[in-house]
Amino acid sequence: MKLLQYTWKNSILKIINSKMAVFVILMLVVSRSYVRAIRQFSVAVNYPSSWCVFPFAMCSFSYLIMFWFGVIYVNTDVPFMQHVNMYHAIRVGRKRWALGQIGGIFVRSVVLTVVAVICTILPLLPDIEWSNEWGKLLRTAAMTRALTQFDSSVFIYYEIFSEFSPLQLMGLQIFLCVCICTFIGTLMFLLSLFLNKIAAVAGSLALAIALFPVLNIHPMIRHKLAFFIPTIWAELARIATPDYGYYWLPSISYMFGFLIVGILCMTVIILIKVKKIEFNWENEDI
Repeated sequence: MKLLQYTWKNSILKIINSKMAVFVILMLVVSRSYVRAIRQFSVAVNYPSSWCVFPFAMCSFSYLIMFWFGVIYVNTDVPFMQHVNMYHAIRVGRKRWALGQIGGIFVRSVVLTVVAVICTILPLLPDIEWSNEWGKLLRTAAMTRALTQFDSSVFIYYEIFSEFSPLQLMGLQIFLCVCICTFIGTLMFLLSLFLNKIAAVAGSLALAIALFPVLNIHPMIRHKLAFFIPTIWAELARIATPDYGYYWLPSISYMFGFLIVGILCMTVIILIKVKKIEFNWENEDI
């Protein structure tokens, strides 16, 4: 119970701060730019859009890389050695402190993902089709590539419509993004404890930038590389669409298995490390 209480209090500190405000502003601006074409198409044909556009926005390389840059920026408070955390570590103990930090990373990941989802819905208001059907607008956009008329970099993948309903796809997308964000945050925490903050940021940026070679290499090789680059898995809406005959994204079960096992392994390593590490507290705002 004490661990849950500390995790909750710690989560509030990680959510209500200037870095989170910057992320919200970033996603509002970026989402408006990328979803605008869908809104314009909706107005042109006088038909509402489905609310489930976030998974398709995440399939745009530039949107996706901006999302990951925002996530990394918010997590640059690692290794959580601010003065406020010094008193927490003394009061609750090192193990509980570390678990509280990881729990805070998870809660913050949920908030980051939900904020991004909401930011893709807001530009479509008020003409939104609030149902568990894909609707005529997205189906037409997928079959005709009509969005290209509005200079859209967001593509609607028709094959995913027969695999998942909007609720199912959005649920999987949110859960997957939360897990990837938690994986990145925990990795940054781990690297900052063993090396330093610069190494933590560099390591996470490497994961984000790895999107580029994966997306621009031959699909047969892309399939192999994609097994080890979690940031590319956020393009979940492409999982049913072959590229030159190859289904290059790993299975959903593999994605979640990899992420959960990875987070648990890093958590164990962090708990071992914090028992011996010499804490160097710094005067830095959360």
